[in-house]
Amino acid sequence: MEDAVKREFDNKIKRLTKSRAYLDFCEEAYGYRMYLFNMTDKAQLDFIFREIPLDAADTVLDLGCGCGSILNALTKQSGCAGVGLDRLDSGDVALHSPSASYIHGDMDDLAAYRLQPTVTLCVDSLYFVRDLQKLLRQLCAVPHNRLYLFYSQYLFEESAADAQTLRAERTTLACALNACGVSYQTIDYSENERRLYEASLRALEKRAGAFEKEGNLDLYQEKRKETLLGQTLYDTGRASRYLYLC
Repeated sequence: MEDAVKREFDNKIKRLTKSRAYLDFCEEAYGYRMYLFNMTDKAQLDFIFREIPLDAADTVLDLGCGCGSILNALTKQSGCAGVGLDRLDSGDVALHSPSASYIHGDMDDLAAYRLQPTVTLCVDSLYFVRDLQKLLRQLCAVPHNRLYLFYSQYLFEESAADAQTLRAERTTLACALNACGVSYQTIDYSENERRLYEASLRALEKRAGAFEKEGNLDLYQEKRKETLLGQTLYDTGRASRYLYLC
């Protein structure tokens, strides 16, 4: 079952990164003309590209790097080294800098790769880790490693008892950080994500015909369904989003 899900996801990314309609969608929704598969609006991307201090002496580890768009931009603008780690087949990841490399692997096996990053970036990738505390301890054990963790908390079932978990200090990630004794600061990006769902729906619906002409109507419909779900979660007070800086 897991292999089947991975093949389906790999195929989806392969198709989307060849789609002009999806690239046009990303430019309108995210504010950057690059293939993106996360919930970082322009303000969050601006933070990544402008506020994370980087120079040629740094090594950025992008956990769950996807097709490599963000890592490419960071290595290009700062001259830093970059390492992307994801489960995508290597042919679906395009890293353009000679100082960037890709590891086809599992975040739960991080210790096996013996990486020594000075900056670790996790953009909507920690939901897929089996042992979150173990991963956080490994990342924090790397000397001088700064962590930038983008994380959304969703309540898919309506329950007033769970509402407290939407607070920055009570999310699943916050609880794992607290259990590991890791201090952190947060930036609240909940309103950004809410607006991004709205912008994504507008940008998608403009391009329904373009997706269909490409033979990607199924991808359009799936993305629209995901976007409508996100909107509903925010409209009913069941979602929040934070950047954790550690």
